[in-house]
Amino acid sequence: MKRRSFLQSIGLGAAGLAWNGMNARAARGSISPNEKITVGLIGCGGQGTAHMTHLVKRPDVEVAAVCDAFIPRYEEFVKRTGERCTGYQDYRRILERKDIDAVFIVTPDHWHGLMTIHACEAGKDVYVEKPLTTTIFEGRKVVQAARRYGRVVQNGIQQRSMEVFKRSIDTLRSGKLGQVTHSGAWVSPNVGEHWTDVVETPQDPPAGLDWDLWLGPAPWVPFSPQRFGKFRAFDDYAGGEMTNWGVHLMDISLWGLGQDAPLSIQGTGVSPLSLPGDDQQMLQVVYEFPGSTLTWSQLSSESYAGKGYGTLFRGTQGSLYVNRESMVLEPEGLAPGYRSEGEFFIRLEEHHTNFFECMRTRQLPAADVEIGHRSASVCLLGNIAVDLRRRLVWDGENERFVGDEQANRYLYRPYRAPWHL
Repeated sequence: MKRRSFLQSIGLGAAGLAWNGMNARAARGSISPNEKITVGLIGCGGQGTAHMTHLVKRPDVEVAAVCDAFIPRYEEFVKRTGERCTGYQDYRRILERKDIDAVFIVTPDHWHGLMTIHACEAGKDVYVEKPLTTTIFEGRKVVQAARRYGRVVQNGIQQRSMEVFKRSIDTLRSGKLGQVTHSGAWVSPNVGEHWTDVVETPQDPPAGLDWDLWLGPAPWVPFSPQRFGKFRAFDDYAGGEMTNWGVHLMDISLWGLGQDAPLSIQGTGVSPLSLPGDDQQMLQVVYEFPGSTLTWSQLSSESYAGKGYGTLFRGTQGSLYVNRESMVLEPEGLAPGYRSEGEFFIRLEEHHTNFFECMRTRQLPAADVEIGHRSASVCLLGNIAVDLRRRLVWDGENERFVGDEQANRYLYRPYRAPWHL
């Protein structure tokens, strides 16, 4: 969406948002170490709750606004946060506020890209959950917006900030594994989380839910509790476990291999429960990179080194297995292992801290928008290969498939009017 179109869509003239949406600190480009950072949180579901739990504990942050298309959700957040926090149903109301320095976007995936672009245009720094976007075209537009408006954009692939993963990368860089030519990432899908009870039962939306706003740029369909509560099972809103767990785990693979764009992709997938959701549950994808390979395995019995999920690296001198709990090396004694302390499964503090520090210094964060785009792209490419059931050749520089217009049509999806890029 062009800047003027965005301003008009929220009822403001071009000068209106320049003054009413961008505060003085954003205009000057930095926040002093002694100033609190004022945050608006968009999306008050389960992951939004996880972020809020950490944010309200920080002495350097004030949560001044929350938003959700379902009013009862944001009302509960306002109660928890106190009278200084205001709730909204429409995220654009937060972007209008000149006191908001940054927004956290914790919505269903299909909203991530457009909301991030709008927030950048409004002069806000952004922490946006993973995956960055649901199409590769949209992801590139998000990167361009972040650079054009000079915003700090942190993607929610928080393993980049966790000590166990940083140690694993240091171990790889030390050369103790020899030449590393393969990485594998895997998860044993928790079928009960996303794919149980996805047979749709259309009905009226619950009181307080703006279903049209929840759908946003996605195609119009009648409300169903399954789409609202199990959105990852539906292609209109997400990419299944590939863009849920896969983006976390393969991001570490890309980081360790020093790669960001495959040469080719080939994949297979099945939905063994014959459920009506769009996204495949059991996947295997092979990516070819210059001098290395990456595999994604999403199988019910998948396990390496006793881990039900994680990332592995194989070198000429040994192997490394890592997940949020620990790092294990084979053979033993090759290098010290590591075990995370305290809560490790949903660990956000370090990633939050990195984001807020970069807001003050204007440096690129640990999971900068370009990193988020490249990691999401690898997952989206895998889903496309599974859908088409053939080997695809990828031009990473131009972000296009080579000689395959059918595959290229997957790179973009139109927005439902009136939403547009």
